[in-house]
Amino acid sequence: MPKEKFDALPHYETSPLFSDLDRRVIGYAEEMTRKVQVDGKLVDELKRDLSAEALMQLTLTIAAANFTNRVNEAMGTELEH
Repeated sequence: MPKEKFDALPHYETSPLFSDLDRRVIGYAEEMTRKVQVDGKLVDELKRDLSAEALMQLTLTIAAANFTNRVNEAMGTELEH
């Protein structure tokens, strides 16, 4: 991801750097991270944008990142900067 796009992540909903699909994917990751249960409308939109395999891969990637982050946080793991 280009640095300017990474820096714009806090404003992904309004930044012109992100496509509508980017916004849905980031929103999906946020919902999975914050509340686990994702809005059904968002899932339906992603199903129209992505193949079943791509949506599963996205979901597993987000879940793995959340798992790793929770383990590191619980264990007090110091990460490299």
